[in-house]
Amino acid sequence: MLNYVVTHRSQDKKLDDNKLGLLEEVILIDGTALNEVIIPLMNVSRRTATGEVDPDETLNKSQIYVTTAGWKGTFPYDKLIQLLIWQIVKPGQSIVLGGTWRVPVLMKLLDRNFVKDLKADGTFNEASFAREYESVWSGTVEDAFFNAEVFDKHRVLNQPEYEYSGRSSKDAYYVISVDVGRKGCASVACVFKVTPQPQGNALKTLVNIYTYDEEHFEDQAINLKKLYHKYNARSIVIDGNGLGIGLVDYMVKNQIDPITNETWFNFGVENDDEGFYKKYKTEDTVQDAMYIIKANAPINTEAHANAQSQLSSGKVKFLLDERTAKAKLLNTKLGQNMTPEERAEYLKPFTLTSILKEEMMNLREEHDGVNIILKPANRSIKKDKFSAFEYGLYYIKQQEDSKKKKKKFNVKDMLFMN
Repeated sequence: MLNYVVTHRSQDKKLDDNKLGLLEEVILIDGTALNEVIIPLMNVSRRTATGEVDPDETLNKSQIYVTTAGWKGTFPYDKLIQLLIWQIVKPGQSIVLGGTWRVPVLMKLLDRNFVKDLKADGTFNEASFAREYESVWSGTVEDAFFNAEVFDKHRVLNQPEYEYSGRSSKDAYYVISVDVGRKGCASVACVFKVTPQPQGNALKTLVNIYTYDEEHFEDQAINLKKLYHKYNARSIVIDGNGLGIGLVDYMVKNQIDPITNETWFNFGVENDDEGFYKKYKTEDTVQDAMYIIKANAPINTEAHANAQSQLSSGKVKFLLDERTAKAKLLNTKLGQNMTPEERAEYLKPFTLTSILKEEMMNLREEHDGVNIILKPANRSIKKDKFSAFEYGLYYIKQQEDSKKKKKKFNVKDMLFMN
C-alpha cells in the first residue's frame, strides 16, 4: 500500500511545479520503487513569477513520511535514522515526531479501556503492541538469523485456507506441524500447503496457524485429529521431546468427543523405527498419520539452515500483513457488515503470521562447534510458532530428499554382468 499526494501551491497554473510528497504507512512501501519512481517526480523546482528558483521555499520538494513503527534493518527504519541525523546536521530542514497511545487517551480521543482490551486479547503480543501504540521499532537484532524484508517480500497470500482445497494443483498436499505447550503456553499448529514443482523443491505456503491455549492433552489430541481430517493432511508433525511425548500418548489412542460423542481413532506413527507404538495399532488406526521429531543439536542445525534457505529462495509464502488484509476486508460489503469480533476472528491467521515473524526476527545466531543455536534476544518473546514452522519445513525436506533418493536408484546398478 502506498498513498502519495502531490500538492501544488502556485496560483499560476503555468508555475504549478511546486511539489510536496506525503507518504502514509511507510513500513509497507517498497524503498526501491519510492527512490527510483516516486521521488524523481519531484525533481522540478518551484519558480517564482520572475522565473527564478527561490532557495528558501520551505515546501519545495518537501517529503512527509507518516507511519507506525516497523522493523529495524528495513528501508523505513533507515529513512528514520537518516532524518534524525539530518535534524542535527541540517537544522531547520528536518524534524522527526513520535508519540504513544497515552496522548490520545489524555486528550479523550482514545478510550483507556480499549487499550486494556487489546492487552487482554488472545493474540496480544508485546512487541507488536509496542510498534503500534508506543512507536517502538522492533529488532532485527544484531547477528539475527532471519531478515525482515525477505519475510515481508513473500507475504503474498490474500486468504487463509480452513480446509482441504485441490484448486491450485491436484498434486498438492497438506502438512500440519505442532509445537506442544501446556499450562500457560499454547500449542501451535502450522498448516502448510505443499505444491510440487516440475523442477527443484516444492512451493510451501503457510495457509493457516492455529493455537490451543492451556488445554488438556486429550482435548488437544481431538482438535489435532479434527484438523488432520479437515485438511486431508499427509501427516501431523509433532515435537516428541519434553511435553510433546505426553500429547503423542493421547494421539496413539482413541478419543471420544465430549460434545458430539464422535470417536476419533488412533494415529499410527510414520517413523516408529523402534516399534514402540505398534502395540497400539488396531484395524481402525489411521496409518502413518503422525511423524515424531526428537530434535537434538544436529537436527536443530539442519532445521535452522533449511528454514533460512527455504525463506531466502522464495520457496515459502505467507499470508498478508494484517493491516493490508484489514484494509482489503473493509473494502468489501462482507467486511463492512462484520462485527468487531467477527473481523478479529477473520484476521487472526494474518495476525498470528505477524507474530511468527516477530519470533523469527528476535532470534540471534550463535555457534557450538558446527552446530547452529538460535537464541531469543528478547526473552519475553516466545518462539513456539517458529518451532512449529521449522518442524513442518524440516519434515517436508525429509520427504523431498527421500523422493530424490528413490528416483536416483536404478536397478541396473545392482546387476553384475561379465
